[in-house]
Amino acid sequence: MCAPTLTDITRAWSILEYFRKNWLEPVWLGCSLERYEEIQTYDDFMAWLDEDPKHANSDLGFYWRMGLDIGLDLYGAGVGRYITWGYLPHEDKYQKPTIEGRNAAVIMKSGVYDSFTDTHSLMDQAFARENLAHSWYNEGNADVHPFDRTTQPIQKNDHDFEGGAYSWASAVRHIDYGRLEAGPLARQLVAGGKHGESWQHYDGLILSMFKAMGGASIHLRQMARVHEIVKLYRQAERCLREFRLNEPFYIKPQEKDGRGWGATEAARGSLCHWVELEGGKIKNYQIIAPTTWNVGPRDGNESLGPIESALIGTPIQDPKDPIEVGHVARSFDSCLVCTVHAHDAKTGEELARFRTS
Repeated sequence: MCAPTLTDITRAWSILEYFRKNWLEPVWLGCSLERYEEIQTYDDFMAWLDEDPKHANSDLGFYWRMGLDIGLDLYGAGVGRYITWGYLPHEDKYQKPTIEGRNAAVIMKSGVYDSFTDTHSLMDQAFARENLAHSWYNEGNADVHPFDRTTQPIQKNDHDFEGGAYSWASAVRHIDYGRLEAGPLARQLVAGGKHGESWQHYDGLILSMFKAMGGASIHLRQMARVHEIVKLYRQAERCLREFRLNEPFYIKPQEKDGRGWGATEAARGSLCHWVELEGGKIKNYQIIAPTTWNVGPRDGNESLGPIESALIGTPIQDPKDPIEVGHVARSFDSCLVCTVHAHDAKTGEELARFRTS
């Protein structure tokens, strides 16, 4: 990290423009960013596909047709509830950040979307809980807020899929809504809500697709991911415009004891850290990463995590090459840093092994 110079900013603009003119518009979209940004609904998108051969033959047009042709819209739904912490602090509204004021000071709003009731609400760090009933930790089975958790891993653990622990991930829950999915699909479904501040970002396209297509799927999860490219491009432009090269790049904050919380949206989804300082040192530090939301095991109520739930009902054409399982797992873009094994539930025979990240 260092203070940017005018040369750095100019070079960044050049890279961004090159990306737009040589790939994003001619290859991915087959149209200008301005034309794509006019698409507001599922019907608009379908009309856009037929409007010009360049649209239909773009990489986006090809992906859309391919995904439907191979049935990616037919499985991989998940838990039906979605979370984003919100991200991109507003330059003026977030000058004196507090936990309580964060929701009203980020450009991309926070929220939970409940597809069962078609409602949006704001997300607050106080709503987060971790459950370790099926995780390799000696911390009990209660729902615990991260501020109140102390990590106590079980050494030399065994997996027990029937009744015991089988994961290093915790089962993350919302105190009211239970299990939530994080990631691009979640961000875009929340972006379609009318909650939050009137000036905050709104985009109803993916929510419109969600409703028109009967809910979530592998296909829509990937569509939400690539839809973000245009939005993030615009935000990169905004950030470059807002650099103030004649002002201090970093002002060291005052050190004091207490508790703090910070959150953002990583590419994979909602990321948040809780920290407690005492005597000028870190007393406790807890993290809930995007993968933790999605890959977590069953909780104390035996509720499945998002990926576990999305795998239920997945059609497997060849049990010895369950590529469909890979499609579901990869649609969440989880950071597993390991391999996933497929076994026959009756014999225990390993059927296949393949990497998901």
